[in-house]
Amino acid sequence: MELTDEERFIRRHVREFGREEIEPVAVEHEREGRYPWDVIETAAEADLLAPRLDESVGGAELDVVASLLVNEELHRADPGIAESVTSTTFGCEPLVEYGRDEHVEEWVRPATRGEAVTGVAMTEPEAGSDFATIRTTAERDGDEYLLNGDKVFISNGSVADALVVYARTSEPEELHRGISAFVVPTDREGVDRTSMDGYLGPAPTDVAQVFLNDVRVPVEDRLGEEGDGFYQAMAFLDEARLEVAAASIGAARGAMDLLREYVTEREAFGDAVAEKQAVRHRVADLETRLDAGRALVYEVGRDLEREGEVDSDRSAKAKLLATTLLEDVASEAVQLHGGYGVFDEYRVETFFRFSKVPQIYEGTNEILREVIAEGAL
Repeated sequence: MELTDEERFIRRHVREFGREEIEPVAVEHEREGRYPWDVIETAAEADLLAPRLDESVGGAELDVVASLLVNEELHRADPGIAESVTSTTFGCEPLVEYGRDEHVEEWVRPATRGEAVTGVAMTEPEAGSDFATIRTTAERDGDEYLLNGDKVFISNGSVADALVVYARTSEPEELHRGISAFVVPTDREGVDRTSMDGYLGPAPTDVAQVFLNDVRVPVEDRLGEEGDGFYQAMAFLDEARLEVAAASIGAARGAMDLLREYVTEREAFGDAVAEKQAVRHRVADLETRLDAGRALVYEVGRDLEREGEVDSDRSAKAKLLATTLLEDVASEAVQLHGGYGVFDEYRVETFFRFSKVPQIYEGTNEILREVIAEGAL
């Protein structure tokens, strides 16, 4: 795929940022399990926190392909730190699209500057892929809503300054019509948060459980009309899946970089490991699949730029292909490192642990197969 001069510049810029600001501290952050505030600060200075948001609200206002390149190159450097950097402005798009000017000034602009963190609270203990069945409630009480419920697996949940919370405001026969969205400051009375220990993914990533106990939210902090929350969330889903696909391609390329470097330098039985035919053929297969997967992701991105909307079927295919490919590449990277592959110093184990994560969020791969099958059969 041909990139424009601007897109090539952005790719070089982000690649240099990854090499200089992320890779040197990746192992340290992984071992300490420390949220990468330092990298987020430098990423804000480099204008990398909100690639797709308009400049008028503090974003970089990049086109789709350029935004995918940012995501790819950050995850190529290190998936754990990249996940934190790219998620600091989660929730800002619905705030801009459906919120009020006051929401933009209070939350979006500070988030794009790295001075605040936002997030989205959708998933619940009994409602993951089946989002329409969420049980968190928002009961109208005069000029306020009273929110009650539990949210799980929330990115930035314990560090966010505000969350876009989806809650049930009515019980219609078609459940998806009874959901509304609210912006909720996390210091509000009744909001309790706790990090979820034992996370398989990279340690710098914040994943938390959020408890809402009689949290009062003014009516003016509802986003859009009552009952529109489900549709608001779905409006961003296909593009979000494309971003996950780009991130997965980036992480696969990062694991491939480490694999290539190791087998070229490592000797076994008198020759470099890279001279062994079995290794060469495995690398050749992975490189071929990487090129094919990357081509699909960016082709869908170009189509989005031209047509203004994402083909749900093709975005599902891009995410399914990219995320399963990441797992295969990361697994081979660990295997070909031998014993060193299971130690964090060589970093491939981080890519391997991360490889399961994007197969689950923004629609599990099982759900994606249903989407694809619906169009194919």
